[in-house]
Amino acid sequence: MEEDLSKIKKAKAVPEDLFPDLPSEYQDGRDELNLAEFPISAIGSRSDPSVKTLRFEDRTFDKASGEMIHRRLTITASDEHGLPTTADDEVLLGLLQMSRLQKFESPSVTFTPYQLIRILGWTVSTYNYKRIREAIDRWLGVTLYYENAWRDKKTGQWVDASFHFIEFAEFYKPGREGVMAQEGSSVIKWNDLIFRNFKEGNLKTLDFHFYRSLESGIAKRMFRFLDKRFHFRPRLSFALEAFACEKIGLTRPTKISYTGRASVDVAQIKRRLMPGIKELEALKFITVMSEKNRFTKDSAGVWQIHFERYFDAPIEAQAQPVLEMKVEDVSVLEGRLIGHGVSKSQARRLVSEFDNDRIEIQLEALEFLLAKGGDTAPVNRGGWLSKAIAENYGPPKGFKSRAQLEHEAHERAETLRKREEQRRKKKLEDEAREADQKAKEAAENRKVEAYLASLTPQERQKLENDATADSPFANREGSVFRKAVIYSHALKLLKELEAQADEN
Repeated sequence: MEEDLSKIKKAKAVPEDLFPDLPSEYQDGRDELNLAEFPISAIGSRSDPSVKTLRFEDRTFDKASGEMIHRRLTITASDEHGLPTTADDEVLLGLLQMSRLQKFESPSVTFTPYQLIRILGWTVSTYNYKRIREAIDRWLGVTLYYENAWRDKKTGQWVDASFHFIEFAEFYKPGREGVMAQEGSSVIKWNDLIFRNFKEGNLKTLDFHFYRSLESGIAKRMFRFLDKRFHFRPRLSFALEAFACEKIGLTRPTKISYTGRASVDVAQIKRRLMPGIKELEALKFITVMSEKNRFTKDSAGVWQIHFERYFDAPIEAQAQPVLEMKVEDVSVLEGRLIGHGVSKSQARRLVSEFDNDRIEIQLEALEFLLAKGGDTAPVNRGGWLSKAIAENYGPPKGFKSRAQLEHEAHERAETLRKREEQRRKKKLEDEAREADQKAKEAAENRKVEAYLASLTPQERQKLENDATADSPFANREGSVFRKAVIYSHALKLLKELEAQADEN
């Protein structure tokens, strides 16, 4: 610390006019290769405060060992400041540019917020000064755990590494002498591991003018990743889910079918990527493609995404060689295993050794756990699947297989069908009874009307007087109730007459 302090105290402060036109002139930027390979922040302007961990992983061929290796990056945040966001990622990249302009002479970088805002192309405002302070505070609380995923430039190997990008930060306060910062300046100190990669040249060029021209965080992240990969060949293809979730940093969206089965929502992934893709197309970084050609399904049923670097001249005229890759036919079940990170050879072995129902149930169990989320969701999906199939794991709590769900759905549908049939039958019976009752009442009314018509006026008057004698509606002329009472009395008399006739 004392040695670093003496170096900083002797160094000259970085003047404000060192980069007079940074937004328009600073173009020859740099990007650290590890930072371009995996996301180091959440996508968006703010992170979910309840989420304190991000994980990204993939499988790649390691030339040093001649084997496929599994790489994983886990990012944890402090409770106070949370996970880094897209803006925090930009600030870290800006600090890398500041360090490069100071020729990577020291892991300590002296700067002013104004210089950092200018180099990032942000608007000079109090809000953005505050964003820089918050971003650096956040990075101080972020720990990154690289498992077989940090490329050490000196050894050329993928190694395990756990560290903070920034080990120390001091912000300028007017009227106070800084511990490491000079008058009017702030300072951060890089972790020794990442600074060693800077010094060793584990960097790539980055068109910083183009980077600043991009608006969305997704477009910026795609630009950094694709720009690194385009160094090797002008055409690139990736498994869509792995590209979006493990390389760009989108959360893995899931959907639940009517049978209760969980699966990745591919349509939502496409929708989230398309604005960033359109932005890169409009600025002529990648060639324009229709969605039909941009997104395709391979022979295993796995969605792929394709990119081609934009060139003024036809791509066939470029001198770069075209890589030819052999494509092997795989079954649908193998394709589903591969889509969850199982290697092709392992997927083929599992399908040949175990029956399809056993594999299908474990695939469904994995998708159930992923949809449920939380600590029970496997991080290494491929490894979990292989072991679950080989050891025939029991079902997770609350899990139901597709066959069970389909059976239950069938039973529910059958119950509803029977209930609907009973309801329909009852309705028909009620309607028939009601029709019979109306017909009966109509017949009785006709008989009463005929009977009343046959009476003399004196007989009719006597019948009405007898019928209404005890009725509260006796004095209501024209009342429907009075008519009903008379008809009811007349019907009773008719039945008595019919009974007497039967006796005779």
